[in-house]
Amino acid sequence: MYWVTGLLGFALALAPFAFGYSDNAVAFWTSLIIGGATIIVSWIEGMREGTEKWEYWLAGILGVVAILAPFALGFSAQTTEMLTSVAAGVLIALFAGSKLTSESQWRGT
Repeated sequence: MYWVTGLLGFALALAPFAFGYSDNAVAFWTSLIIGGATIIVSWIEGMREGTEKWEYWLAGILGVVAILAPFALGFSAQTTEMLTSVAAGVLIALFAGSKLTSESQWRGT
């Protein structure tokens, strides 16, 4: 599942260029930072073979931050920027959360 969150992070990082909002500094840097951090966390999870869940917790938190960022940082009036951040955040949080809940059900914890 780490590759899905990694692809979503990559899409979020590329969104300012794809959707033409690279001139909005706050939305631009928010997308790059959250997308880049999601890519890094997903890559770490892919390289590790342990049973720790901190990577998925961190990816889930990054997803929630992406959801809240347009409202907290003041770019919620720009529809494209806001929808991109919220949609990517929801998907990242859902995939990370599904991984956390599915692993705990299989282990009985």
